[in-house]
Amino acid sequence: MHNLFNGVGKLTLFYLRTNKWKMIFWIIGIVALTLIIPPTFYEMYPNKADMQPIVETSKNPAMEAMLGPGQFDQVLVGALFTHEMMLFTSILVAIMSILLVSKNTRGDESDGRIEMIRALPIGRVSPLISSIVIMIIVNLAIAVILSITLPLLKIDSITWQGSILYGVSLGSIGILFGMITAIFAQLTETSSSVTGLSVTVLLLSYLVRAVGDVINDGISMISPLGWLTRTFAYSDNNWWPVVVMIITAILLLVIAMTLYFRRDIESGLLPSKPGNKYAYKIWLSPLGMQLKLYKVGIISWAIGMFIFGASYGSIFGELDDFIKSNEMLQQMLSSNSDDYVESFLPTLMVIMAIVSTIPALQSLYKIKNEIQTHRIENILSKKVSRMKLLSSYLLVSLVNSFLMIFLAALGMYVAQAFVLKDPFEFWTIIKAGIVHVPAIISFVSLGVLLLGWVNKWHFAVYLYLTYTFFVVYLGQLLNIKEWLKNITPFQHIPEIPVEEMDFSGISILIVISVVLIIVGLIGFNRKDIS
Repeated sequence: MHNLFNGVGKLTLFYLRTNKWKMIFWIIGIVALTLIIPPTFYEMYPNKADMQPIVETSKNPAMEAMLGPGQFDQVLVGALFTHEMMLFTSILVAIMSILLVSKNTRGDESDGRIEMIRALPIGRVSPLISSIVIMIIVNLAIAVILSITLPLLKIDSITWQGSILYGVSLGSIGILFGMITAIFAQLTETSSSVTGLSVTVLLLSYLVRAVGDVINDGISMISPLGWLTRTFAYSDNNWWPVVVMIITAILLLVIAMTLYFRRDIESGLLPSKPGNKYAYKIWLSPLGMQLKLYKVGIISWAIGMFIFGASYGSIFGELDDFIKSNEMLQQMLSSNSDDYVESFLPTLMVIMAIVSTIPALQSLYKIKNEIQTHRIENILSKKVSRMKLLSSYLLVSLVNSFLMIFLAALGMYVAQAFVLKDPFEFWTIIKAGIVHVPAIISFVSLGVLLLGWVNKWHFAVYLYLTYTFFVVYLGQLLNIKEWLKNITPFQHIPEIPVEEMDFSGISILIVISVVLIIVGLIGFNRKDIS
């Protein structure tokens, strides 16, 4: 046992130092977003009568598909807060855990750092355990902080018991998906594949839960998100879903460790297709190499985005009645149209566009791994210019910018065609999606600028994206000032089909993006990358 776990403590401290800023930003962001909502609901619904319309629609299929089942035996702000925010926040926590585990396990192996670590007096399984411990620490921090701070808001229905359950539930679902990621880290050979497959499982969990909540509760019990939505914090306060999630996480940890013992370092258990003796010409360029290396991640994200769009499209049949009875969603709509389904389409589409920005940025930032592991020096020693190399990553990112939002829109179109009596036309939904491509590209261009001129702070793009999501998702509800909205690219995209096509904002975004990309390429061509 000593040989297996030797040095876990020291290695964990090392991971804490290298991941501290990521962990701090995730904790602050999730906690801040959570603490803002209850006071807002308290101001919107000062008495029980004001919340009655939401109570009446809690069994509406659209509400259950989007947010899970509601428990309103007691009409309280706490129960409303849980129903509206638990599922949304849990997805953020799950993504956080997926990224942390993927980076610290398969990411370190792909970058060659694990070989240096294993050269030290470190136990065979210590790197995996330390990576998981880091993930558990950040989830426990979120759970503890929320459990303590939520009751301090001094809202009557935000009790200590419910707050502890709410915080622990989020921590448990984060740990569970962290364990799922640890298993994929043993099966595949690249961090992009691990992240892509884990996110696909998360989106599938959302879809299975949505279908089950509408059709049959038994189906929802297949999904971890289905367990989570049955905690009913601040009302029933059910602890059994937390117990199930923790037990499942432990079982997944055992499976991950078993798989870890059965594979060699830097290899995966899933069989790799043997390479050809001679490479096809298409793979003999920097662009071909990127497509070859990251195709699994691209395919995983593509499947996930299609499912994501389909899950939203499947609720369109009941969406009109749902919004009519939900004051919060009416405030989120910027249009005054009586057609709530049409008015809500841009809101759903911009959320999917923001999610589509993540794989676009990930494919661009793959070049950071090549720089950090010094593999880029081998590439540049050939007849490949810096400009051509970075452009290949940029082109894959631009393709992702279009492909992911297109597939999300396609999934939405297919699903809504089955549930609406008068479905949207194909090009209506597709245009509502791809019109956001210039906004997605603006984030990519900012990433190119940072790659060209700075060696650190590349994660600032993700912070900007998180801020954008917050402003877009809750801007109308929280009455965020207009100038704060205008500094987000998605604010300048026309809301099709509610608005007419307007190229003024899009043209400005394209011009800015082109300038940022050119400046970034110039900087990358001049910077010291050794």
